[in-house]
Amino acid sequence: MVNIDRGSNGRTPRLPSLDLESQQDFVRGFREWMVTEMDSQIRVHSEELAAHAAAPTGAEANGRVDLDKLRAAYDTDPLIASRLRVWITNQRQMWTGLQGQFSQHRDHYREELDRYDELGPGSVELDPDLAIPDYCRHEIHIQPGGYVGNELAGALYHYGTNSFYMGQNDSDEFHIMLARRVARPEDGMVARVVDLGCGIGQLSIALKEQFPDAEVTGIDVAGPMLRYAHKRAVELSLDVRFLQRLAEDTKLETGSVDLATAFILFHEVPTAVAREICAEVFRILRPGGVFDVTDFATGPMRSAEHPFATYRSWADHQYNGERWREEFVSSDFLAILREAGFVAELQPSKMAWVQPNYVARKPD
Repeated sequence: MVNIDRGSNGRTPRLPSLDLESQQDFVRGFREWMVTEMDSQIRVHSEELAAHAAAPTGAEANGRVDLDKLRAAYDTDPLIASRLRVWITNQRQMWTGLQGQFSQHRDHYREELDRYDELGPGSVELDPDLAIPDYCRHEIHIQPGGYVGNELAGALYHYGTNSFYMGQNDSDEFHIMLARRVARPEDGMVARVVDLGCGIGQLSIALKEQFPDAEVTGIDVAGPMLRYAHKRAVELSLDVRFLQRLAEDTKLETGSVDLATAFILFHEVPTAVAREICAEVFRILRPGGVFDVTDFATGPMRSAEHPFATYRSWADHQYNGERWREEFVSSDFLAILREAGFVAELQPSKMAWVQPNYVARKPD
């Protein structure tokens, strides 16, 4: 069954059976209804609840939303509880279907990865002796095995997150747009690019397409994700180097990088590690180099946040394996970048529904 070529959706090969594809289409369609039609009603309902319970509809005086008051208003509400339940059930249904496919044919997919490991262009360098930190060993997004504990994590992540993007990223459109609009050094020189927390390499690949003459390196702690990233780069005939290393200890040369990127990395690490990563990026960037980060709003930026969005962020942390999200959004990431030595600012998001864009420049 796995050898059946059913064509592709953009850059993403179609799943090998119509049954599984239909199940995943249902999951994706239900998710789209949930975050549009259902959430539009819940936002109005949540405002009424917050007002009735005298809970905040914005920020407290210290710039932070009082989650205890929001939870008091929302936790026992049947409609909001139903929203959280169907969200997690939908996600588990998605993972169960995909896990069944890849587990049933594990030998086939393992052999495929083994074969691509030896092919070019580009390369993948794994470190079997790398001490995997505890902070990334949990099941992010409740993905079975997480990113480091399942040898087929890359394929699971790819098809799973395509459901998250609700059909808008089958050809990496999202990452291609990020790469096109990435901040650049003022002198325009981009010869070496490093993508931190690269996962399955979607942004790394898009950056190579955007800067074809540059040396592009993707770094991640998760070997299974990197192997799948390399496979995709080879299929696209793109010369990208993938390294299994820690973002806080890249082992790259000091001052050797023109541009560094991190897409949705920092809310997956503790604040102490975020500080280490920023210091490491400051070290490897050349004077005038740029660190372009896309992640959630933090600290004072949350003052304009809708109360249900604040509650949903907490629920993501509580129920969806986003262990470090609340710690990150409660921090002031701009301040962390500046503490590392950067001249940092918040720039407009690259797309209408993208997270904030933090741009940090290393002084000349």
